[in-house]
Amino acid sequence: MAVGNDKVIQKMISELNQAKEQNHKQDKWLKHIENVRLLCDLLLEDDASESTNEAKSPTESISTEEMKAMIGKQESEVKSNPDKFKKSTIDHDIANGNSIFDF
Repeated sequence: MAVGNDKVIQKMISELNQAKEQNHKQDKWLKHIENVRLLCDLLLEDDASESTNEAKSPTESISTEEMKAMIGKQESEVKSNPDKFKKSTIDHDIANGNSIFDF
């Protein structure tokens, strides 16, 4: 069950009035102020979640050039210029492969 903003604000006013009455008792006054802060955070989080729901999805905001840069070389580019992507064929006497972990 969602609580409306008006109800939260009414609760904040109630807590502030109680804090005002408890002004001479520091610990009780602080507790009411902490409750007001919690209610403020609740309202702010609610507003933030609404604004993120209205934002564009990440794929809508990425341009074609950015997508190509993130994905890297495509297979068509590799097929069109295979010499550019050839693996090294250096023959090392005792090595078993190109990786430093090949023994």
